[in-house]
Amino acid sequence: MKKLLSSITLSLIAVLAVLSLISKPVLADGMLIEPDPYSDRWDYSVENNQQAFINYDNGLQKMIISVGFDAKDSQDVVWLFPVPSDPNKVAIDVVTSLPYLSGEEISMKAKSNLEDVRTSLQMTQIYTIPFLSFSRLSYSSSVGIEASTGSTKSANDAIEPDVVVYEHIEKEGISSEIITAKTANGLFDYLKGKGLKIESGSIPVLDNYIGKDYSFIASWISAPEKIASTDYESAQRGVFVTFPTNDIFFPLLPTSVYGSKIVPATIRIIGHVTPKVFQDIKSFTTTKYYIDNYAFFTKDLNIFYSGGNGDVNYTKIDINAPSKFLTDDLWISKSAPIKTYYSSFVATYPTVLTIILLIVSSVLTGILAGWIFFKDLRKNIVKLGLIGLSNCLSVFGLIITVALVSTKNENKDVAPLLSELRQKGYFWKRRLSTVLFCLATPFLAFGLIILSSLTAALWASISDNNFRPFFIATLIPVMIVYVLPTVALIIGLMIKKVKTADKKLFKQLRDVEYSPWLFLPKDGNKYAFVPVFSILFLLISWLLVVLVEATV
Repeated sequence: MKKLLSSITLSLIAVLAVLSLISKPVLADGMLIEPDPYSDRWDYSVENNQQAFINYDNGLQKMIISVGFDAKDSQDVVWLFPVPSDPNKVAIDVVTSLPYLSGEEISMKAKSNLEDVRTSLQMTQIYTIPFLSFSRLSYSSSVGIEASTGSTKSANDAIEPDVVVYEHIEKEGISSEIITAKTANGLFDYLKGKGLKIESGSIPVLDNYIGKDYSFIASWISAPEKIASTDYESAQRGVFVTFPTNDIFFPLLPTSVYGSKIVPATIRIIGHVTPKVFQDIKSFTTTKYYIDNYAFFTKDLNIFYSGGNGDVNYTKIDINAPSKFLTDDLWISKSAPIKTYYSSFVATYPTVLTIILLIVSSVLTGILAGWIFFKDLRKNIVKLGLIGLSNCLSVFGLIITVALVSTKNENKDVAPLLSELRQKGYFWKRRLSTVLFCLATPFLAFGLIILSSLTAALWASISDNNFRPFFIATLIPVMIVYVLPTVALIIGLMIKKVKTADKKLFKQLRDVEYSPWLFLPKDGNKYAFVPVFSILFLLISWLLVVLVEATV
C-alpha cells in the first residue's frame, strides 16, 4: 500500500510539472541526461524509481519501461538505454498505459491453500467437523502498478556521422530513436546535438556497449502540450521496445552513474523465469512469483501481450542496491526454478493436492494401523493399503469396509455351512442390513443433537404464521438427517429376519466364532482399529501437509 501511495504521489507531482512546463520524462531504465542550469556542461537527472514490464516469447523480448524522477527545472532531457541486438531487428513504440498486475505470491497462495487442504483432510473423519472452522479468510498480496508522466521541450534532431539513426518515431508527445554509435565520441556528439552540453568521455559507463552488438534507444518529450492536455490516466507513457535475444535482458549498468544513491528497480516479467543475479547485488535483490487472476491490459497493450485479461503468471524482481553496485546488466533465463513448478501446482490445484494427500495418508495409515491390529494380514500389505484407501469415502467408508473385509484367517471347515447360508439368500440381506445400519446411525445421532434447535425454529415459524419459508429451508436437511436414515433402518430390520428353520444354522455359525451378520471370523480388534486409524490419520495427514508447506 505504501508503494502504491508513493507511486500515485509521484504521478501527481509529474502532472503538475507538465502543467508548469517543467521538463521531466518517465521513460526507460538506463540514465536520464539533462543540462546543468548552473554550468556549461551536462549532469544526470535524478531518478526515484524504475519500472519495467517484459513479455518474452519465442526468442523475442517485448519490454515496456518507465521511470519516476524528481521534478526540477531543466531545458532538455534525454533518456538513453542499451538493448543487446542489431538495430535492424529492433522495433520501438510508445504506449499510453502500463499493465496492471496484482495477484498472490505463489508460496503464500500455496500455504493458504494448504490450510484448506488440512481442514478438508481432517473433515473426512466427520466427528472433527464441530471443531473446525467452516469459513476461512484468504489473504492476497497484490502489487498495483502506477506510473508517473512528464514532459520536456522538443529536442534537436542533429546527429554526427559516427551515429546512425535507424528509426525515428513521434507519438503521444514523445520522440524515440534507435541508434548505434561507432565510437564514444560519436555518441557524445549525438547527445550534444540534442541540446546537451557535455564533455567528451564524461559518460564512461556507455563505453561498455560501444563496438559491441548493442543498439541504443534514445527518447525525449517532443510535444509537452500533448501530455499536458491529457488527464492523469492517459498521461502515462512508456517506451515499448521489441528485439530478439536468447535470454531476457534488462539494463542495469547505466544506472550505476548515480553512485551511492539507491534507485529502486522493479521488473515484472510475464511467466515464471529465473534471474541470473550477479554477486554485487544478490543481497539487494528479491525475486517472487505471482499468480494473478485479475491482470489487466488496455487495448493499446495488445502489442505487448495478446493473451487477454485474467489469469497471468508473472515474476517480480525488486532491486534496491546502491547504484554503484550495478556493475553489470541483468540477464534472465526463460525457464523457471524447479521449486516454482512445485509451488505453482500447490497454489493452482488445491483440490488435486487434497485428493493425492488423502490417498497417500489413508494408505499409509491403513498399513500402519493394520500391521498393529491385524496380525494375519501383516504379510498382505496391499490389502491393508486398500482397507486404508476406503477412508477416502470418509470414516463411514472405512467402518463399512472394515466390517465387510475378513481380517482373520478363515476356517475351511465352515465352508459348507457358509455355502448353505449363501444359497438361502442370507449373505446379501444381512450384509446390506449392516451397511444400512452403519450409514443411518450417524445421521440419526446428529439429528438428535440438532432436534431442539430445529423444534425452536419450527415453533417460531408457527407463531409467525409463516410456515412456508421454514418448510422450504429445512426440507432437504430433514430428508437427509431424519427421513432417509429412518427408511434405511426400516429396510434393514425387514430384510435381516431369519426363518425359524434356519436359526440352527446361525447357532452353528456363532459356535465357531463367525459373525452371523457378516459371515466372517469374529475379530474384536476391528473395534479398536477404527478409532486408532482415525487418530493416526489425523496425525499422518497433518505431518504430510507440514512437509509440503515447508517445501513450497
